[in-house]
Amino acid sequence: MLIAVVAVVLCLFATRITGGTPSVFGYYIFRVSSESMEPTLSVGDLILVRKSPADDIKINDIITYKSEEAQTYGKEVTHRVVEEPEIKDNQYYYQTKGDAPKSSLDRLITYDQVRGKYIHKLVVLGKIYGFLSTPVGVVVMIGGILLLFGYELVALMMSNKKIDDADEALFASVEEKLNKIEKDISEEKTVSENDKEDIKAESTAQKEDNQE
Repeated sequence: MLIAVVAVVLCLFATRITGGTPSVFGYYIFRVSSESMEPTLSVGDLILVRKSPADDIKINDIITYKSEEAQTYGKEVTHRVVEEPEIKDNQYYYQTKGDAPKSSLDRLITYDQVRGKYIHKLVVLGKIYGFLSTPVGVVVMIGGILLLFGYELVALMMSNKKIDDADEALFASVEEKLNKIEKDISEEKTVSENDKEDIKAESTAQKEDNQE
């Protein structure tokens, strides 16, 4: 279980470095980067977000969307829907606002800006991700990766040694069987030659008896 969690965290790091957003089957993982949703969500929290239909987003839902406001343009913002959605010209509009007391209303956003609806806070993943983001965590992560590669290398070498030992044992067994077969053939050949000599001797003796 721990290995799976660490693997997910490493995937998060890799995806973030490449500028993407981790996603699996329509679910996305985002990291809260501001205090606008305190106390519901804190800076550093990892949240699970799911892409939802426009009519499935209601008042009090928390959504993540791509901002078009000047201060946060192009960034993902996670805020709460504070009014019933409006529909104009077949387009859904949402009024959002952060949970923090001093937060103000955001500009109306369209469904096209919405990345998804908040599902759950990933507490364990968030703590591990936060730790691995620190200098000590980076050292631990690198050390763990090196240790894992070292273990796999040693295991591979031991496996190759076992294969070599098994091959040597097999070759020795085959060689032993071949030597035994060769010995049996040699003994049969010797017996056959002895039989020929006996037959020849009996024939000679019989001729001598006949001459007498």
